[in-house]
Amino acid sequence: MKNNRSTLIYWLSLIFKWRILIAKIVIICIAVSIIISLIIPPQYTAETTIMPPNPQQEALFGLMGIGISNRLTGLSGLSNILPGASTTSDLFAAILKSGRIMGNVIEKYNLRKVFKVKTTTDAYKTLSEITTIRVSPEGIVSVSVTWYNRQLAADIANSLVEELDRFNTEATMTMGKKYRLFVEKRLKETMDSLAKAEESLRKFQEQHRTVALDIEIENAIATIAKLKSEIILREVQKGAVASSSGFNNPFVANIDKELKELKKQLARIEFGTQDTTRKEFGAGFSVPFARLPELSLEYARLLRDVKIQEAVFELLTQQNEQAKIMEAKDTPTVQILDRAYPPEKKSIPKRGRIVILTGFFSLFLGIGFAFLKEYYELLKTQPAQFAKLTNIYNILKQDIQKLAKVFDFLKKTKSN
Repeated sequence: MKNNRSTLIYWLSLIFKWRILIAKIVIICIAVSIIISLIIPPQYTAETTIMPPNPQQEALFGLMGIGISNRLTGLSGLSNILPGASTTSDLFAAILKSGRIMGNVIEKYNLRKVFKVKTTTDAYKTLSEITTIRVSPEGIVSVSVTWYNRQLAADIANSLVEELDRFNTEATMTMGKKYRLFVEKRLKETMDSLAKAEESLRKFQEQHRTVALDIEIENAIATIAKLKSEIILREVQKGAVASSSGFNNPFVANIDKELKELKKQLARIEFGTQDTTRKEFGAGFSVPFARLPELSLEYARLLRDVKIQEAVFELLTQQNEQAKIMEAKDTPTVQILDRAYPPEKKSIPKRGRIVILTGFFSLFLGIGFAFLKEYYELLKTQPAQFAKLTNIYNILKQDIQKLAKVFDFLKKTKSN
């Protein structure tokens, strides 16, 4: 068989020829990797997990979400994170990454000294790098911290969760107080409006000896009262949001969409639709208020006002009680599934993986070096080609020397 360099036999013969050199490179690289892996200080990962909030907590955080957003304004870009949070678990993860939470942990354990940095900003960056926060598809939030001190890693992970719970509790109580004061004010106004509506209806009934309404109209009044009370409730919630928020919040947009749809339904019942081919509107009533006889229309309006104020009063009373519960709430908002404990085994470095990867890398490195050495030996037998290679080497050497002189000149100029 001819010595064809494109054949597999030829390349295998080269590897066999330089096997000692390749083996030396592999052994040296593996030995160096073992030494380095032994020198690298071991790091430990401690992890704690949080259960997803229950339905009651979901509703609570939905109501207090704006309060959280406002309290976190300016904290490490979290205002950009919150609008994208799709669940309360995602909201928890975003809060855990905030400067508010991590800043408290930095102060608690004097992490500037531990991380050997001068500023809190640098300490925050380091803490963010060693902390991993994940949200599982089931909504479970896991917080893991990797550090050289196994006890400190566990303490930091647990403290992050404790700070989250403390923050949630404070935010809930603060938002509850603001919401209660807002609702109480509107509730007092509703009580006054209800008294006036009831008095106006009483006077009308005494003057006209009561006008009987069709059952359909009474049903329409009940529907209108419900829609109107829902509209007022959304406006109350929007007002509470507007009084607490310093920037555009997704909760406001959601409330505006609901208000628009509720008002559209209310208008269809009160004034009908422009489509004359349809004989129904809203919830299926055939005669809009605008087309009722004058006396019946007046009675219907008065009765409607009373029903609306009664429905609003009932809803606001419920909201007031919820706000009082929020304000007095001091129970834990975070359910810990597993606390972090000092890990028994290190997570870094993974010596076995380092040695195996180094072995594969050094094997290919040794084969490549062997091929280069074989090519160099071949050039020696071809003086013309070897002279060209030597010339290239000398030119590169001269260029490097020139660059070195330039750098020396710049360094001297800077020092002067």
